[in-house]
Amino acid sequence: MYNLTPSQQALLRSIVEKVKTKQIPEEFTFAWDDRGAFLHYEGAESFSPMPGVTKGAVDALAANHLLHIRTEPGGDPFGMKFCTLTGKAYEAVDSNFAAPDTSFVRHLTPLADITAFDAELKGRCLPILGAGAADPKLWDSAVRTAGVILEERLRDVGMITDPHVIGQDLVNKVFGKTGTLVGKLARNAERESYRDLYAGVVGAFRNPSAHRLVDPTPHEGGAFIVFVNLLLKKLDDLRSG
Repeated sequence: MYNLTPSQQALLRSIVEKVKTKQIPEEFTFAWDDRGAFLHYEGAESFSPMPGVTKGAVDALAANHLLHIRTEPGGDPFGMKFCTLTGKAYEAVDSNFAAPDTSFVRHLTPLADITAFDAELKGRCLPILGAGAADPKLWDSAVRTAGVILEERLRDVGMITDPHVIGQDLVNKVFGKTGTLVGKLARNAERESYRDLYAGVVGAFRNPSAHRLVDPTPHEGGAFIVFVNLLLKKLDDLRSG
């Protein structure tokens, strides 16, 4: 890891980009006067302004071994810094300064991106939360609605026409030994696993929210809705499989 501020990282990115695109060589000079910072290098006709670049920022890059600063014998009366990029500078920029890859967080929080979310859940559950996403009472309503959507999808994909078949009975008619989706599952063990999965969700989550006020926390409610989204996708896959 590098002990650099965002502006210091941006400075090094800018320098490395200029070197990679051959705008400047790897050896260059920074100079300062009362107008600010300037950049010069061999072959340049003049000093180019470098707004916002401070001596401290350049020293910070050197302290992290990203720049080598050559000092003139006896010092330089104009405060010039003769710099050379190190190989570590390229490594730092290419690795985004060894920042950990946190892109996985988006996959752990699917409600942050609902573009691929089940349309029924988006249309019926998420608007409920628009009135106050921190209110457990609203999450209670959203969770209850998600449970209804799950049962309706089971009924639809499983081709169960009797509206009075609900809960565990509904799951058994879909995934039981003589269930309507038996032909979609190659092995009996797989069928039983599906039956246990959906029966467990119906019994542990759907039924309690259907018969009493649960008022889940936003974290609990969000996790349930995301899980229902996965269960709905599994059912739709079985429908099209």
